[in-house]
Amino acid sequence: MEQENHGYTNSGDMNVAIVGNYIPRECGIATFTSDVATWVSRTLGAGSDVFVVAMNDRREGYDYPPMVRFEILANFPRDYHRAADFVNLSKVDLICLQHEFGIFGGPRGIYITDLLRDLKKPVVTTAHTVLPDPEPERREALVEVAELSDAIVVMSRKSVEFLDTYYGINPEKVHLIHHGVPDMPFIDSNDYKTRWGLDGRTVLLTFGLLSERKGIEYMIEAMPEIIERFPDVVYVVLGATHPPVKEREGEKYRFFLKRRARELGVEDNVLFYDRFVALEELTDFLASCDVYVTPYLEKDQIVSGTLAYAVGLGKPIVSTSYYYAEELLSGGRGVLVDFRDPDALSRGVTGLLSDPERMRKMREDAYAFGRRMIWKEVAKDYVRLFRKVLAGREMVPAPTVQRHPVSIRDLPRPKLDYLMRLTDSTGVIRGAHFDIPDKSSGYSTDDNAMALAAAVLCRLQTDDPMGLELARTCIGFLRFMQLPDGRFHNFMSYDHSFADEVGGEDCQGRTLSALGLTVALEQNEGIASFAKAMFDDALGGLELSYPRAMAYAVCGCYHYLTRFQGASLVSAFLERVAVSLMKDYECGSGPGWHWFEDSLYYANGLLPRALLLSYRALKEECYREIGLESLEFLTDNCYSGGVFDLIGDQGWYPRGGERARFEQLPIEAASLAEAYIDAYVIERDERYLELARAAFEWFLGRNVVEAPLYDFASGGCADGILAHGVDQDRSASATIHYLLALLRMATALHLERADSGRAL
Repeated sequence: MEQENHGYTNSGDMNVAIVGNYIPRECGIATFTSDVATWVSRTLGAGSDVFVVAMNDRREGYDYPPMVRFEILANFPRDYHRAADFVNLSKVDLICLQHEFGIFGGPRGIYITDLLRDLKKPVVTTAHTVLPDPEPERREALVEVAELSDAIVVMSRKSVEFLDTYYGINPEKVHLIHHGVPDMPFIDSNDYKTRWGLDGRTVLLTFGLLSERKGIEYMIEAMPEIIERFPDVVYVVLGATHPPVKEREGEKYRFFLKRRARELGVEDNVLFYDRFVALEELTDFLASCDVYVTPYLEKDQIVSGTLAYAVGLGKPIVSTSYYYAEELLSGGRGVLVDFRDPDALSRGVTGLLSDPERMRKMREDAYAFGRRMIWKEVAKDYVRLFRKVLAGREMVPAPTVQRHPVSIRDLPRPKLDYLMRLTDSTGVIRGAHFDIPDKSSGYSTDDNAMALAAAVLCRLQTDDPMGLELARTCIGFLRFMQLPDGRFHNFMSYDHSFADEVGGEDCQGRTLSALGLTVALEQNEGIASFAKAMFDDALGGLELSYPRAMAYAVCGCYHYLTRFQGASLVSAFLERVAVSLMKDYECGSGPGWHWFEDSLYYANGLLPRALLLSYRALKEECYREIGLESLEFLTDNCYSGGVFDLIGDQGWYPRGGERARFEQLPIEAASLAEAYIDAYVIERDERYLELARAAFEWFLGRNVVEAPLYDFASGGCADGILAHGVDQDRSASATIHYLLALLRMATALHLERADSGRAL
């Protein structure tokens, strides 16, 4: 680890692109990125060019200033490649990435690695969150970002220690640069109170985007004792509710805090300023406070911009003892108290207010320390590091970045428009005449289950609101179709009358597969919990004997276990079904016929895929061996000359018999693409990626009739390949399987890169 202090020179032009959130987006990263860009630009001078690539969390973006020249929609993978192309063609010398897991798309923000891999210039990454003992997904995501960066900036010594201990990142690559703070004079708080109507009051202040992690309730519970000794005290809670929290929960936490203040009789001494404040307004608020308080709840908080600001302005501080507070307030620059302890907070505040000399000394010490943290100095540290990195690149060229033969940028954009055209308030309509919904076909659990899976995966790839709408519709339909014993009807007429007593085994397994995937990957807590409840009900007492039904169930159990690894009933069911599949293989296979049955039917890739996922879940080599062996048998019988000639449903392919060539179905191509992706995740053999690409491109015209089934204009997919050409009807099932092949390929490429243990 190095703290930047070598000689600074302002000579020489440098062009820098900074990637991160940006104002007017309301979050701490946006403010930080704005300050870094502004001060680095000032430090470099007029001969240099500094601009921002801004991360968007909504499709309409924000009204950015001219500093922002490119925007990335966080959940749209192709934007990361386009941003890299833009930067590479912009005469940029260096990229400075602001890394926070939640601002990028994909599991643990893994999409940002696509941009880093495509960049041709050095990267300096500021790591805003470095957790001790991280979960594997988070660890691997940050490790990959570090590997693709030339230097890592952190804002605390504890972060340096954690990167070494928990992430295995060489300390020589890590550089400590303080969180920047405004440059304010050492002032008397009373000079700033008039603006806020706080004359004659002793002001306690907590600032930041409001969420339950802030621990504000404990400070409110400390107020009665504080007021008893200092009746003029007022506690100001400054800041809007954190936008994702507000979207998810509304103002629940703020109303809880106000109610708690009323219950304790301190509502006149607790003031809420519910807005996101600009820098000038914030500094005036901070200047007016007598004691700054951070009652945060999490020990692992490794940096706090608001705490840094308070130190920089020379404020007496009372804080819970999270890591950053322990470091920044050492040497008497603040008072540390235990977590969730109102009495300790009260003692900390009253101890300061009753000792003016101690407060004065604390203010002076904090302000003196904060002078090294003002943005003017911090920007110099960044520029010194930039020049050092550039000098190092001149001496040692950048290593070659390995790229997969299949990239996200090679895949079409997911499009739900056509599937939504087939969906009404009840669910997805099964059939279509050409591209017109055929309401007489009714609805099926099969289609709605798989549409749910497609919607969940789509929400990992894009921010298309249709994904959430479709997921809600489909999971509601599945609940309606579920019987008291946990099994599902499969067919329902358009008039909402059931067309069966209970669905077949394939229906039960397929639905379990979709629900398990939803449990594992859905970000909406309501949908995920609904899926879990239905999955648990469906699994209880379920008996399956048909290979594809069992294979679907394995997939669902595997996904479920990636989120709830200790779910013993699910694990036992997966193992039992995997053993049954192995027995089917032993009975069905023989010389020259490495298969589970006496015929190749439909969705054949599903069977080897189930064994490969069983291997990943159970770590038993036999599943891997048979999974790969049966997949090779499929490949030998379906792939030739770079094209998949799939098993047709007009007679299938019986052992020793003639192989049917038509009708070739989308479900077959989709099942093969998924199986090859899983084989690649296990074997890291790029041949499997090439085969996955070929199976997916069957939809796009890489097939025996050399005609596309997928219509890019509408987003619909033809029902199959007939002897005379492509079927003109575009049912829900065909379109869903196109989407599943596309989305699972894209998602799996990202997840396997993060080594998350989830192969889709």
